Amino acid sequence: MEIYIGNPTNGDKALVTPEGRLRTYSVSETIVENAAEDGNSYNVNTGTINLTSANESGVLYLKNNGINDLHIASIGFLLGNSTGGTGDLEVKVYKNSTAGTLISGATDVDILENKNGGSSNTLTVDCYKGAEGSTITDGASWYTSLLAGSARPYVISTGTIVIPKGGSVSVSITPQASNTSMNVQVFLSLIEYTL
Repeated sequence: MEIYIGNPTNGDKALVTPEGRLRTYSVSETIVENAAEDGNSYNVNTGTINLTSANESGVLYLKNNGINDLHIASIGFLLGNSTGGTGDLEVKVYKNSTAGTLISGATDVDILENKNGGSSNTLTVDCYKGAEGSTITDGASWYTSLLAGSARPYVISTGTIVIPKGGSVSVSITPQASNTSMNVQVFLSLIEYTL
């Protein structure tokens, strides 16, 4: 008995090679590319925050209130020149913070947008930006990095941080010693994992 795989709309049938393999043409894409097409990829950006000391300041908080996991593929830092600062600055990423003025201040980030310009999908999250002196008072340290103090962008590939329902991520920056003014922005590239 023969079995045919075909397209009922035009009568095309799948081909089998002499080696017995089904002949196909395919297009493959990454999960991130697929998420963008489906309207499940997002850009988060704090907007410009001016840090006026050399002390740690909480600058970004995101809590997942949705039912699907969020995957953060990268965290980016846009750093302006420091006035008076010398040496390196430190960035910290915290897991599951629940307290501090970064969170209680509840100032919405400047950008929380779908990367698909034709999609109306939105995230169910709390997403806040901080200011000079905003605090993060709990949570476990997830990542820390020293970055050179000169003005430049940095993108840290995190190897995909997963934020489950109810989980959160917070970011702080400690400018260089003797800093009195430094503009910073922090951004996240993330997808809502619905597959």
